[in-house]
Amino acid sequence: MGIKLKNIKYSKISKVIGVIMAWLCFVSICGSVFFIIENEQIITCKSYYSSSDYISNFTAHVTSIVDYHIWLKSAKNEKEIWDLHTIEEDGTIDEKIASFHNATRIISNNLNFVYYIENAETGEIITNVKEEKPVEFIKKQQEYVYINQRGVNYHTVVQYHLGRIGKKIKGTPYEVHAAVLKPLKPGDGFYDDYIYYKRTKVILVFTIIFMVLNFILLIGALVYLCYSAGKSEKKEKISLSFIDRMYADVHTLTAFIILACALNFILRIIRDGLYYRSIISIFTIIILLSTVFFTLLNYVLSLIRQKRAGKIQKNILFLNALKKIKKFIKLSFNGKIFRVWILFFLPLYAFINIVFAFVAGFNADEYNGEEIFLFTVAILAIVNLAAVFITARGLKAISVIMEGTKQISEGNLDYKIDTNNMSLAFAAFAENIYNIQGGLKKAVDEAIKGERMKTELITNVTHDLKTPLTSIINYVDLLKGEELGNEKAKEYIAVLEEKSARLKVLIEDLVEASKASSGNILVNLEKVNLYELVMQVYGEFQEKSEKAALDIRINAADRNIFVLADGKHMWRIMENLMSNVLKYSMKGSRVYINISKSQTDGILTVKNISALPLDISAEQLTERFVRGDESRTTEGSGLGLSIAKSLTYVQKGKFDIEIDGDLFKVIVEIPLWNNH
Repeated sequence: MGIKLKNIKYSKISKVIGVIMAWLCFVSICGSVFFIIENEQIITCKSYYSSSDYISNFTAHVTSIVDYHIWLKSAKNEKEIWDLHTIEEDGTIDEKIASFHNATRIISNNLNFVYYIENAETGEIITNVKEEKPVEFIKKQQEYVYINQRGVNYHTVVQYHLGRIGKKIKGTPYEVHAAVLKPLKPGDGFYDDYIYYKRTKVILVFTIIFMVLNFILLIGALVYLCYSAGKSEKKEKISLSFIDRMYADVHTLTAFIILACALNFILRIIRDGLYYRSIISIFTIIILLSTVFFTLLNYVLSLIRQKRAGKIQKNILFLNALKKIKKFIKLSFNGKIFRVWILFFLPLYAFINIVFAFVAGFNADEYNGEEIFLFTVAILAIVNLAAVFITARGLKAISVIMEGTKQISEGNLDYKIDTNNMSLAFAAFAENIYNIQGGLKKAVDEAIKGERMKTELITNVTHDLKTPLTSIINYVDLLKGEELGNEKAKEYIAVLEEKSARLKVLIEDLVEASKASSGNILVNLEKVNLYELVMQVYGEFQEKSEKAALDIRINAADRNIFVLADGKHMWRIMENLMSNVLKYSMKGSRVYINISKSQTDGILTVKNISALPLDISAEQLTERFVRGDESRTTEGSGLGLSIAKSLTYVQKGKFDIEIDGDLFKVIVEIPLWNNH
């Protein structure tokens, strides 16, 4: 049932029916509006006696009896009549004759119009009232007027223009009484207009109701057409019409032109009063209204279909043109094309200066060349000032870009180059630098993230290894306390003890390396004597160094070099350096430990000869798990130098390694105590 309803809703037949219904309603509404506008005065009038038709008819009757019985009668002959008309109306003879016959026709057909004309001098009376007292009879009517040589007096709810009639009677002895009977009798124009008024009043009520119903149907049809626009009973995608291929702004302009032309023709027909005179005029208006309707409907539905298909922004010619222009401008001010622009503008600038300078020099001494000279000098000044402004702006942009590159090179990857006041060329250059900056920042963030993950992994693994290792060491100690008769078992226990102790040291190194590299380590800075520290560590390793046949020589220019450091961390640094010396130095060689200072730092230098070739860079040696002995024939975790470097940095010191052939040198610099 749902599928059938969907097919009916989105079928072409339903859409065609909706279009036809909307069109008929639209034309009907327009026709109703025209009819209401034409009879607007009937709607606003309270009764027939306040309508414009009644006012016009009443005025025409009063004018006719005055013209016929008084004004024309006062003329001596026909020639004077035409002359009076000429003075009064300035019309042609044909128009005067038509007016005379019109007055005769109106007077002869006035069943509901009564009048009484009296000549006060002669006593002559002209009237169509059969009552004994005609004046009193006229005054009893609801609508009447009284005119004499002094002016016009009326007793009526309407206003009409009787000023011209007053001028015609002015200076004559005539008095005019006129009125319209009530109720009206059938047989003249007043009655016919009254019947038309009543019928039209009723028709207008039905017309308004009809218009409202059509408006409701029109809204319903338009809502349905908008809802179903682009939807099909078979396809889920939005179906586009051939008209949708037209650019939206071009479609808008075309629709506007069609609407303007159609509405102009409609207004011209209405203005000329042709719409009620012939079937052709009515048919023409219907065609024009249909054009307006279908143009608007097609335009709106096309926009809806494009909007639903997500193509309305892509289908705007103006935006597409702007994008292409913007792309062209960017290309024009980038790379090689930018250099082409420079090569074009520089000769042009030189050419303009040469030409205008030549013109100015040529007209400088001329008698009539002062104005040309001043004009060319002004042009030269404007051109050169513009060149200076552009150059200054470019230099400022270069300085801003240089400052940005300096900040980026110093590690400030969040620095933003301000491109607001730059030209397109330099803005594009700054944008490229910004893109490089973004790539560097992303790479640094990824590296930091990877380093953090490695540190967390090491921390977690070492934490998980500590508990079982502690158990192993404890059980080894327990086994050592047992009386074992088997010598082999004792050897195995000794190996277990040695290896577990080494593993414990390795795990402790891992934990310390992790803390040091992440900065998550407590630093207690205090006054430390660098020479005494070195001597204490040397005392711990003296026996081992003698076994390794190493001649360790300590040189100190000043034995009172105090540094601001953490004694515990400095001990570990020196301990790691001595362990490194014992593991990798050539047997029988000398090891030099020098203690000195600069203006700001205390300096500790350790130099030794490597037993094996150092086929590795100094930077790699300070990384975690990297050893100089790639064959791993010596014991070590590869963490000693890394830990020493990290501990140096947390004390705000410097840690450098230099390799010269087999000569290995470590330099540790720690801030002096005196500077703090």
